Amino acid sequence: MSVGARLQQARSERNLSLTDVAHQTKIQPWVVEALEADRLQELMSPVYVKSFLTSYAKFLRLEPEPLVAQLRWPQSERPQEVPPAPEPPVVQWPAAPLSSGRLRVIRIGGALAVSAALVGLVVAPRLRRSTSASPSNGRALASISGVQEPVNAPELPALTLLPTQPLALGLTATRTAWVRVRADGKLVSQQRLARGANEQWTAKNRFEVIVTKPTQIELTLNGQSITPFAVAHHGRLLITRYGITRLPEESP
Repeated sequence: MSVGARLQQARSERNLSLTDVAHQTKIQPWVVEALEADRLQELMSPVYVKSFLTSYAKFLRLEPEPLVAQLRWPQSERPQEVPPAPEPPVVQWPAAPLSSGRLRVIRIGGALAVSAALVGLVVAPRLRRSTSASPSNGRALASISGVQEPVNAPELPALTLLPTQPLALGLTATRTAWVRVRADGKLVSQQRLARGANEQWTAKNRFEVIVTKPTQIELTLNGQSITPFAVAHHGRLLITRYGITRLPEESP
């Protein structure tokens, strides 16, 4: 019996519908249906598939470990071994005897190098003293601060969305935060969320999300984490099936 068939059998034995499961587990009905059809591996990355399967199995009072071990992954999810790059050949040049002219050039070059080092030891302290001294007019030289390197933007994950797949947005508040969500232009939530609150919304084409404290929430889109997008865009997100961008300030 496959993993999906075992899940469906356990759900039928408890006389539960997909709506009942979604209401009690906060898992979208299409995710439950894909799990029972053994198709969720084709829609999500392994880490999210294992997470959803574990939650659903525990809800049905099944042991999740044997079911996770029984999962079958698409060929693209299996790691491929990359052959090591060939080492470059080592070229050995025959040693040529040094002529008297070459010896003279080497000796002159060594003498010049020693002279340059001695000049640096003598001149460098004087230059440091002269640059640190004030000008003759008594005005202090303006100091130039070092240029700071720009702060790297947070690394944004790659998202996988199917053209026919509805948008499912999930939010979990790790601390108290205020949120406003519009789904396809309709206001679906505008509230202050307490710590531990969990909300789910669906849309056909787009979400407009505003979060006051993006570092204190966990956002998922179709089971994939999009919290880095919320942090990078300062809590203002325009979410479509084509990508996630910053919501313009003038948007309500």
